[in-house]
Amino acid sequence: MVESISMASSPYIPSMVAQVGDKYEFARAAKSRIGRRGVNVFRGFKMLLPETGTEALAARGYAGGNMPREIARRFLDYCLRQALEILHETQVDNLVVGAPEIWNESIGTMDGRTVLRNIFQGMDCVKHVQVASEPAAATAFFAHNFQLCTGKPYEGCILLIDYGGGTLDITLTSVSAAGAAGAMEIKVLERTGAGENVEGKIGQAGIVYMETVMAQAIAQSGVLEGQPLKTDSRFFKAVDSLEEELQFRTDAIRETFDEYGLEDLEDLEQEFTAVDYMGQEIPVTYRLLVEVYNREIRPVLGEKLDLMIGYMKEKGIPYLDRTQDNFKIALVGGFGNYYLVKKQIEEKFAFSTMDRRQADIIQNQSDREKAISLGAAMLSAGVITIRNTAPYSIGIFGRDADGKPCIDYAFTYKQEIVFDQPYFPLDKESGKVIRYLVTSGRISRFIINRGSDDSTAMVVPVKPDFAGRLENVVSSPFWTAAIGFSLDASGVLSIHIRDYDMHTQTLGEDHKVELTRFSDLFALTKVKRVMDDEI
Repeated sequence: MVESISMASSPYIPSMVAQVGDKYEFARAAKSRIGRRGVNVFRGFKMLLPETGTEALAARGYAGGNMPREIARRFLDYCLRQALEILHETQVDNLVVGAPEIWNESIGTMDGRTVLRNIFQGMDCVKHVQVASEPAAATAFFAHNFQLCTGKPYEGCILLIDYGGGTLDITLTSVSAAGAAGAMEIKVLERTGAGENVEGKIGQAGIVYMETVMAQAIAQSGVLEGQPLKTDSRFFKAVDSLEEELQFRTDAIRETFDEYGLEDLEDLEQEFTAVDYMGQEIPVTYRLLVEVYNREIRPVLGEKLDLMIGYMKEKGIPYLDRTQDNFKIALVGGFGNYYLVKKQIEEKFAFSTMDRRQADIIQNQSDREKAISLGAAMLSAGVITIRNTAPYSIGIFGRDADGKPCIDYAFTYKQEIVFDQPYFPLDKESGKVIRYLVTSGRISRFIINRGSDDSTAMVVPVKPDFAGRLENVVSSPFWTAAIGFSLDASGVLSIHIRDYDMHTQTLGEDHKVELTRFSDLFALTKVKRVMDDEI
């Protein structure tokens, strides 16, 4: 039995599923099916797990039995069983799976973590699963590397630039030692990005870049004789060949661009490679690589980097200090290895030969590609631990004697919490648990706040069907109770209700109601600000 294993993004396993008749193929086998007749190819399904709109899903090719949750379940089951087969095992005790940080940024996307956890809980080969933030896992790995190299814990910020096939994620995290050996507190300070994680579509990243280069090379070759390009299996096979050349000829790319530079494109007319398409050798020049990059990639990467730099300037983060060890920059993801991407980032941050901003966190190229997976593996094995802080504030909303909004938080944004431990709103003066008079088992409204300013808090009505579920845990239509909340290791929220006995003036046993999805509790379409006059 495997004690621990991680499942996070990997450059070697394309996140694709192909349906061929009543059979399914996965990863590279699925990728090879792109463009073929009678084949449905699904990708981006992980980011669509929180999506409930049938029209939006149908537009991405998801319908009937092929909804994102089912496709994700098939793909993840395939990946996990492949890993267990390689290890000659049948079960894993502790699995850590990575989730995008954006799922913590919006009420509407918080369901994603729960759905992902539930997929693995339904697999007989998994005993325990934890859903961890991908940037937190990568940050933990880099901070662990720093401690191995220097003998001291990392204290400071790490800017993660995660550039993959379909997404760009730029995340700024802070790291501080948490007391226990190997423990650290990781906070996500800011993030931005483009592509599937943000826009719900393949963005200006590796896939778009390679497809555009190949399409332009074919058009310039004249092989189509004026006919429109068909994005069929022959085209995608050519794109795959170009991708392999870009991955395995990194030295040739670096040497050529270092020698000739990127300014005078006429110096870059020499051929980088030739790719087979329809029986013809299609030349791809270094000039074409630069032209497409400057048009498709440079603007969006520059825009998102500028947004993050603006935030760091405002907060006084020393992102241009080359001499200290309190700010690091880490490029991760397959497309983050590409010469032109690295060059643009080096220019944006004015890198120098004696720069400390990447020192001691990256030991080799594999660290960039596998940072999320290796960080998740260390978490699952207990090699490193992350101090748990609340991803949002949550509590009960009401009004005081003067009719003004009254907020009673159970726990607050970034508060250190213990997983699976219930937290109840406390009276500010006595410090005792607040008790609420509830009529007919109905709790009408909760409060959620993703920051520290109450003016940004959201009043979220409880869905009637969930209010009805609460009636099953109380014995009378009029009752007084303490109402609390807990989070598990995957960020899944539970409500805790403890009856108050008026005679003994004590709280009774804890009734726990776990949410299968975040939207089970909240009517997300009716969210309003606390200070809204309509409330």
